[in-house]
Amino acid sequence: MKKKAVALLLCVSMMMTLNACGKTNKDNTQGTETVAETETEVIPSSADITYDAGDYVSLGDYMNMEVTLDKDYQVTDDMVKNYVNNNVIANYPYYVESDKTVVENGDVANIDYEGLLDGEAFDGGTAQDYDLEIGSGSFIDGFEDGLIGAEVGKETDLNLTFPEDYGNSDLAGKEVVFKVTVNAIKEKQDITYDTLTDEYVTYLSDKLGASYETVNDLTSDIRTYLEEQANSSRTQAIRSAVIAKLPEVCTVNALPDGLLDARMQEYLKKFEDTYCKDTTLEDYLSSTYNTTVDDFKTQVQSEIETELDTQLILEAIAAVENIEFDEDGFNSYVSSLLSSYGYDSEDALYENYAQTAEDGKAYLQTIYLCNKALDRVIENTNVTYNAAEESTEEAAAAEDITETEAATEE
Repeated sequence: MKKKAVALLLCVSMMMTLNACGKTNKDNTQGTETVAETETEVIPSSADITYDAGDYVSLGDYMNMEVTLDKDYQVTDDMVKNYVNNNVIANYPYYVESDKTVVENGDVANIDYEGLLDGEAFDGGTAQDYDLEIGSGSFIDGFEDGLIGAEVGKETDLNLTFPEDYGNSDLAGKEVVFKVTVNAIKEKQDITYDTLTDEYVTYLSDKLGASYETVNDLTSDIRTYLEEQANSSRTQAIRSAVIAKLPEVCTVNALPDGLLDARMQEYLKKFEDTYCKDTTLEDYLSSTYNTTVDDFKTQVQSEIETELDTQLILEAIAAVENIEFDEDGFNSYVSSLLSSYGYDSEDALYENYAQTAEDGKAYLQTIYLCNKALDRVIENTNVTYNAAEESTEEAAAAEDITETEAATEE
């Protein structure tokens, strides 16, 4: 079963990194049988269960931990080169105008076009200054072939029919007319990172509305972007490694009475409300993930137990280190979550983590405090990097990045 289903509600911010936490030696008195019994019991909200984390956790030497990452997250020249080739040039090929006046197969035609359905322009059917490679199959059947023989500066009408299986149901199978004007015929220039020119960079800037003027402008900005991404990945990798290490030096001996059951109930209720509005949980899990309710609950319980282990350890650390909750910091934390995940309001955010906004806020306040404790631990952790195992991974990493922010930021 795909774990993303279980991850729907379990984690936020640092809790999203719990996928590698180790097991603890706790007295697990709330096993699967107890969880099954919750279907008929009235269980309190997890926010209403009070406890002192120190009563359940034996803390070890958490301030002198060592973790090793499998790479050092340095941005290399090869990574910049691969990004330019695979993300910039591949998406923005270099076309220069030719002196040709009649379109042939294989040409790049710069066109303005307007699509009409029953005489009216339809959404998505109009563009100006569009570079279309004739024969690429980018447009519906007949569009590109219909431009072969078209002359620069003249309008051509294309009477076409959208495929029956076209993605837009308003256009599928419909007869339309495209009015197309060929502005110029261009030739595609062979260019790579090694042959970048200031002329291409200026061309790219015009396309993007950017302000690059030289090759150095472009490559420096891309390097900065890649370094920002690498630093973010390094930070997240350290957090994950530290969270995974904590159970090796700290032991959760038991969970507070009722806490596991309450979290299970809250998760399952929210899951069903989100995914099972028109079906049963059993049918949804079977058709979507090919799993049973019992197997699903077993996985959910395992994930929640892991989350609770880490939460209790960090709550205990916060108490020992006198790390206190601060309203201003929490408000900033909530604002960042609202911005990152697109919630309409604070209540909508809170309700994603509990049955009520009040309980959800209480949960996020706990997670915020845990994050502060985690930050304190990370500050005192010795991080080393196993660069020997990187080999070609860093060079290949740039190929996996599909965003083009570096080329679009001014």
